[in-house]
Amino acid sequence: MPSRPGMPSRSCPRLALLALAATLALASPPAARACSVCGCGDPQLDASDPAAASGRFRLQLASEYLSMDAGTEGAPGSTDHLKQVSLRADAVWSPAEWLSLLARVPYVRKDLTTTGPGAQGPGSSLSGLGDAELGARITLLSRVDLGRGRSHGLALTGGASLPTGSNDARRGGERLDEHGQLGTGSFGPYAGLHYAFSQGDWYAFASVTGRFHTVNGFGYQYGEALLWTAEAQYRLGQRVAVSLGLDGREAWADLDHGLAVESTGGLVLAASPAAYLSVGGGMWLGVRAQLPFYARLRGEQSVGPVLVGGVQYQAL
Repeated sequence: MPSRPGMPSRSCPRLALLALAATLALASPPAARACSVCGCGDPQLDASDPAAASGRFRLQLASEYLSMDAGTEGAPGSTDHLKQVSLRADAVWSPAEWLSLLARVPYVRKDLTTTGPGAQGPGSSLSGLGDAELGARITLLSRVDLGRGRSHGLALTGGASLPTGSNDARRGGERLDEHGQLGTGSFGPYAGLHYAFSQGDWYAFASVTGRFHTVNGFGYQYGEALLWTAEAQYRLGQRVAVSLGLDGREAWADLDHGLAVESTGGLVLAASPAAYLSVGGGMWLGVRAQLPFYARLRGEQSVGPVLVGGVQYQAL
């Protein structure tokens, strides 16, 4: 069985176990949003998984909860409150040591309410297919020091979200707020660089990514964003792994027919602790949180913690 690019042979048991323990740690979705689609951190965490980059196929189901508040566009003194729960199916396949492919299909529930003078009606509650994602990671450089059990790797990442989620939901004949829609109605291409390091029971990586959204059919465009992540993981015993990361996002304001939208865009930094447990048979359970600790956001905005739980099956 071939070894992962940038990593010693899996005949080294400690590194092999670490690779498996890292599976869920690196398979968490973007989070800590200052809008309903702009996440902190690496949008391609699944492909970061060292086991996925070794020629294996992996399936995962994960659930995510997030909440955010933002000033209502065109209604001073009013605030939109969004709660979002997602159930996501992920698949990662590496047909070669230097290439990993990933696909993501989310089922989303969004509850949007407005308080203040601009509040109209009971708000909205939608459930259905969200925007799917496709991506790839290509290894550019891989260095292995077998004597020290150490490896380094640099990769190019790229992909796009697809407009598979509904973007024209209406209530009383009027279209619902853009951030209450299940999908963006646009394509969201991204590209970035990813660096990984491993030695012994440690695995760490850092990435930086730029994401862009096209204009949707209603003249709305989500702001460009610069996303970054730095994370370290450590194996405890034979079945447990823990990790701690720093996720960030700097986003430009959304545009509505070319004009900047109030209370969108800005900077968010979040700490991301996580813990993972092997339950045997190739199955892993994991929990992860993103805890915003600093925000410099445009207008009236606030973001809450993001919670993620998942189960993953890894096949040879």
